[in-house]
Amino acid sequence: MKKKLILIAYESIPRDKYLKDLQDFFGDRIEVEGYSLKEGINKTIYGDLALMTFQGISNLAKEYLSDNMDMIYLNRTLKKGNFNQLNEIPDGTKAMLVNNSKFGGIETISLLYKMGINHVDFTTVYPNMDNIPEYDYAVTPGQLNHVPPNVKHVIDIGWRVIDVSTLMDIATKLDILDDKLNRKLEAYLSTIIPSGHGLDFMFNSTNKIKNQLNIILDIMDDGVLVVDNNSKVIHCNRSLEIILNITEKDILNKKISDLVFSTPSIQSLTDNGGVENCIIKHIGTSKNLVVTKRPIKVDQRICGYVFIIKDKSEIENLENQLRRQFIDRGYIAKYTFEDIIGISENIIDCKNRARKISRIEAPVLILGESGTGKELFAQAIHNESGRNNKPFLGINCASLSSDLLESELFGYEEGAFTGARKGGKKGLFELSHTGSLFLDEIGELPMYMQAKLLRALQEKEVMRIGGIKIIPVDVRIIAATNQNLKLLVKQGKFRKDLYYRLNVLTLDLPPLRERRNDIPTLIDNVLRQIGAEHKKMDDRLKSILTNHYWDGNIREFRNCIEYMAYMGDDSLTVKDLPPDFLAELDSDEMRIEEQRFPELLYEEEELALYILKILTHKRLGRRAIHNEACQNGFIVSEHRVRKIMDYLCKEELIVSGVGRSGSRLSEKGKVFI
Repeated sequence: MKKKLILIAYESIPRDKYLKDLQDFFGDRIEVEGYSLKEGINKTIYGDLALMTFQGISNLAKEYLSDNMDMIYLNRTLKKGNFNQLNEIPDGTKAMLVNNSKFGGIETISLLYKMGINHVDFTTVYPNMDNIPEYDYAVTPGQLNHVPPNVKHVIDIGWRVIDVSTLMDIATKLDILDDKLNRKLEAYLSTIIPSGHGLDFMFNSTNKIKNQLNIILDIMDDGVLVVDNNSKVIHCNRSLEIILNITEKDILNKKISDLVFSTPSIQSLTDNGGVENCIIKHIGTSKNLVVTKRPIKVDQRICGYVFIIKDKSEIENLENQLRRQFIDRGYIAKYTFEDIIGISENIIDCKNRARKISRIEAPVLILGESGTGKELFAQAIHNESGRNNKPFLGINCASLSSDLLESELFGYEEGAFTGARKGGKKGLFELSHTGSLFLDEIGELPMYMQAKLLRALQEKEVMRIGGIKIIPVDVRIIAATNQNLKLLVKQGKFRKDLYYRLNVLTLDLPPLRERRNDIPTLIDNVLRQIGAEHKKMDDRLKSILTNHYWDGNIREFRNCIEYMAYMGDDSLTVKDLPPDFLAELDSDEMRIEEQRFPELLYEEEELALYILKILTHKRLGRRAIHNEACQNGFIVSEHRVRKIMDYLCKEELIVSGVGRSGSRLSEKGKVFI
């Protein structure tokens, strides 16, 4: 059977207004009847609860109400909107408060003062009043028809509405409060200006106020602890009881310092001032808690503190759930070591070293020419690591402007810059927390961004653009570059401290020309992936593909095979090669006739001749030769330099020294040069 609420007003207009508001809010949960004393009541009224629009009518109403019916009084407040205009009235201004009755005007003035509008000197103005003052300002709660015509500035703050405290009182006394109604109360609260008591309720001892406060606080999942200005506990909610495994009775009237928190951090809880996200251990439960402390101010005076307390493990569980959602959105590494095709000694050695690297929690630096599969290896390392079920995100540091790159990596707060998303945005560091972040083309990172990245690596924390909060992150960095970072350090283009921070576990990927015996396997793999495994190549074509320099490595190789598969017949020959490849092939054949080292590729021969040239003037070690070659435009690894020098030694054109003596040109080499 539905509970019945009886609304008693003096006049019919407020009765009809508040009757409609109550019916709109509670819907079919309760039955609401309204009566006006001015219109007259000629029967005994039965119900579960009576609501009086103001206290002055209670004695008149009692004679019509059934015995023992509980009575409460209507607290009114204002809707958000024009209320803010009241703050723009100059201090000390004399203004009318226009209402349909003297009592209503006084009640509205009291409400405004309670809401903090105490900089205006109000005088009540009502119909048929003698000696209406001549003021420039008039404020009225929706009763514009009573405002004198000569007023210059009129502010309509709208009809007063039922305060949330009254709605909670009704719901509690009629025992209809549930989660759905709680959510409705929260939504309603966001549309009004609370009627002034606010947190003052906490410092009164009436059961009614404690009831209402409990309803609000128990909606919250976070633990809430309230202390007075002597640091004595005066209230806590149900969530805190669950978190600390206590009851309110256990801690009521105790000082915050008496609670069993770890002593090194207790000082921050007892000192004056606020605390943001301080981690404190609770000895009784051995839980790590995240505590935020905020002052409670009434009339600019601190009269207590509110502590918001969260269980750190619960926060981490929630973060893990959110991160699993990120994985579901595609923030994952797709490739494993099984996707890296090759049987050559070079690639097998690389995969073996990468597998070892996967198991070590340290930054990874992947070196290699463009197209050698740096991102493929990065994803495989992540999937082989202990972070394999956590997010993997990547970004190309050369593909974005410096400002956009910063916002992508570190995120931003709302309003940080023009066009910033409402609510702000998480950066890649936050999104990849507990996982891996792949930074491709790390050598292109601007210098000021290098400093921010270094801090994130060292301190394991970031700060959003426009933010003031430090956000702890646990991210494994996998960086990649096709540049010589050591040379960039010497040139002042890359921070030395960041280089050594990244250069912990280095993986140098071989170019395709150094793993030629993988090419037949790679051809078969590409054809199978695009559904063209039935197509065959003649021996001459296979030989040309195997001996090609492949400046673009796997990327260039795949494009070439796909072009031939799509454009050629079932039997593929040299004529099916891409046009630019054929043009380059003709040039290469002409070069072969001019080559001085036919066993080497054209680019390798250029490096060999350069090595002979610089050794005509001085002795140099392999590393010094590698550095000079890089400074003079060669894109080559130290491993490649060693291979060419070994070839020159075999041809007796240079002589390798012992220890640090370096290599020198032989007599045969002098004649050759």
